[in-house]
Amino acid sequence: MSPMSRASSRRPPRMPAVLVVGLFALAAPLCAEPVQDPSPSPIPSPSPSPSPSALPSEGAKEPIVVRDHRTVRSYPANLGHNVVEVWNRSSLLPLLIGGGATATSLLGDDSTVRYFERHPMRTYGNTGKLLGTGFVAAAASTAVFGIGQYANGDRFKAAAYDMSQAVVVNFFYTLVIKEAVRRDRPDHSDRLSFPSGHASNAFACATVWSEQYGWKGAVPGYLAAGLIAGSRLALKKHRLSDVVGGATLGVIVGKSVARWDAKPSRKPVHGQPKVWLAPASAPDGSGVGVAVGVVF
Repeated sequence: MSPMSRASSRRPPRMPAVLVVGLFALAAPLCAEPVQDPSPSPIPSPSPSPSPSALPSEGAKEPIVVRDHRTVRSYPANLGHNVVEVWNRSSLLPLLIGGGATATSLLGDDSTVRYFERHPMRTYGNTGKLLGTGFVAAAASTAVFGIGQYANGDRFKAAAYDMSQAVVVNFFYTLVIKEAVRRDRPDHSDRLSFPSGHASNAFACATVWSEQYGWKGAVPGYLAAGLIAGSRLALKKHRLSDVVGGATLGVIVGKSVARWDAKPSRKPVHGQPKVWLAPASAPDGSGVGVAVGVVF
């Protein structure tokens, strides 16, 4: 048997594939103002004294109305908050887990590159390249956001809004880290290898839908994100640690965006009717009654 025949009969090494599956599985779960009582209006006919529970306390506050932050008008402000929210203490645990997974994956960088050199997967790589590019992610999130404004389901509206926010915030952090690290790509095309923007985009979107729909959103979302991230290895555009680091960033961004946007506003909604009760007496001072005030 010739040397060429013996080389072709060898089984491909399994270590890169095991590392990819294991590390992606590890990264996936990461990734009122006081109301002033008006002067009571008189009531001509006396009535029994109201119960103490019906009387307002001095300086009582108007009812708190819970309102969602997710509005088109507050979109720019929410973007600013979400950029800062990434640094919340709640992001520490996924950062530690993802950072550890990224550091561990450095051991498989060279073997993964060699594996895909020997087993090229151009069709798979090009498909993932198209689906995970920033332009497609921005276009998809914009379309979903637009549909969400007219959809009936509150959960879908929330997920669409958060997805569009996560894509913008993730793009910002991915670009900053790439420019700061300046890691050379395996194909030496540029020095923007770490982290993988395709991986961070895909995992940020998957995490948003997972936060809204639980495992029903997590299973298809993280599966698609893992396939997109793996396609970057097939084209030799990234090393294993690049895609694991990108997945970690995407999970942190997705969780932080969903966490901030879900916080309710505690400001009263303008135009909400206010009703209060107050003790009152007849014009001649006789009798005791109850005044009812309504403001629209």
